[in-house]
Amino acid sequence: MQSDNAFRESFVSHFKADAITQLVTTGPKKARLLVSRVRRDTPGHGPAVRPAETDKTIGTTFAVLLQLREQAKRELHVDGKCVHRGSYAARTTSIVNHAEHPVANLMSPFDNLIFVVSQSALNEIAYERGCARVNELRCPLGGIYDETVWHLGNALLPALERPHEISAIYAEQVMLAANTYFAQTFGGLRPANEKLGMLAPWQLRRATEAIAGMSEEEVSLKDLASQCGLSVSYFVRAFKQSTGEPPYRWMLRHRVERSKSMLADSGASVAEIAILCGFADQSHFTRMFKAFVGVTPAAWRRTAKL
Repeated sequence: MQSDNAFRESFVSHFKADAITQLVTTGPKKARLLVSRVRRDTPGHGPAVRPAETDKTIGTTFAVLLQLREQAKRELHVDGKCVHRGSYAARTTSIVNHAEHPVANLMSPFDNLIFVVSQSALNEIAYERGCARVNELRCPLGGIYDETVWHLGNALLPALERPHEISAIYAEQVMLAANTYFAQTFGGLRPANEKLGMLAPWQLRRATEAIAGMSEEEVSLKDLASQCGLSVSYFVRAFKQSTGEPPYRWMLRHRVERSKSMLADSGASVAEIAILCGFADQSHFTRMFKAFVGVTPAAWRRTAKL
């Protein structure tokens, strides 16, 4: 199996981009899930041809592209034939199958997210859901506007822009949600008729204690699900059903609540409390605290000490 770095590079090496940022997580089992933001601010890129030998080492893969800005002039060739010529509007989603040897002639500046969806990832998602396999992803060649894809893409931008602030559990959660949505919407995945319940008290206790006691690097959805004897997808949905929040947001809320006692009762600085409570730095802590509480940590501390 390729290293993560080689895996990342194999899907972007053919772009002459001004900036590339990437995020790799794992699927329900072992499949890797990749999203790349690829940006070029000047016209005239020309053809983007992914090396054919990379397909042989990785297997069947699909690319789901989300345009973050309008791409005014572009051609798409599949198996040597031009199948689309024109523009892709901002927020447009399109899909290519790498087995069909796509070649994109990129004439205008572009900024897009490229989700790599492998057949192995689709198989894992279908297996966890108790569904028939999905063998392809398709959407109109000119692309479509899909509001859910747009929101999922935007939910991943902070992880691409400020990776030191985003925990693995958040990246896993959003990437799994995105790939599951692709399988359902563009592959026809039909979930089994399972009745979604809440976690049993012991499962909820074990999960919340594990999340509260872990550092950013230690938290893994697969580990949490395994401790509860559940699949990853079922665990995420049952956790939200039980607590009202997905695991990542519950973790953030717990850390914010923990920080309140330190702000009120200790002489530690805001920067010190940020690190002690598991935030990347003071800036990250301040943004998250304000998002949950409505004021900054410093302002809350002044009020708490009155």
